[in-house]
Amino acid sequence: MYVGIARLSVVIAQSHSLKEKRMVIRRVKDRVRERVGVAINEVGEHDIWQRAELGCSVTSSDRAKAYEVLDEIVRVAAAAMVAGDAQLVAVAKDVIKFDAAAAPVAEVDDRTGAGDKAVGAKGDGDWIPDEWREEAES
Repeated sequence: MYVGIARLSVVIAQSHSLKEKRMVIRRVKDRVRERVGVAINEVGEHDIWQRAELGCSVTSSDRAKAYEVLDEIVRVAAAAMVAGDAQLVAVAKDVIKFDAAAAPVAEVDDRTGAGDKAVGAKGDGDWIPDEWREEAES
């Protein structure tokens, strides 16, 4: 599996408040979500009126496809910024291979919502304090 990550640096020259900045950023985020079907969020420069950093990620079984989707996201975002008085000034993209080993998952008990609440993570009662155990047994 491949994970593609992109960070877009944006300048919003005509913004005079965080509210104006958020309106421009929301328009870009909505356009990317509509056209590409990918969520993109503000990940940096939160309190600066005239700058923003947007980030997104994609997954794919093919490295080239991940790059293709990232390129499409950048293209759509840049087009939306032109209409919103913003300018894309920098883009950072990377696609990495994710091949971490799978870890076992705790069994879920439907009666309590999670198996680790009903019994200890190892399936024993070691998590119960001794005082409570004595009360329960009497």
